[in-house]
Amino acid sequence: MPIPSYSERLGAVLRQHSPVALRTFLREQAARFGDPSQVEDVDVKSDDEMEELMHRMIVARPDMLDDHRASREWLFKHGVDTFGEGGTRRN
Repeated sequence: MPIPSYSERLGAVLRQHSPVALRTFLREQAARFGDPSQVEDVDVKSDDEMEELMHRMIVARPDMLDDHRASREWLFKHGVDTFGEGGTRRN
């Protein structure tokens, strides 16, 4: 059985809808393939930033269409217009 790709593993993490699981995954990947500054970039993100990142990543994935609506709604409620110019904040 082939080893799942990074994209497949990330998709599995995102399907958990858990910012904690996403942080763990990104930190492990940064520690394994990156450098200390990349690990620190993950570590310094607030819980709110990690949750926003999770929803942005879900919306960016065509294989997660079933989850797009909920993530777009979450982002919109938190001031991010995913349909606007560059996904900028509304407020």
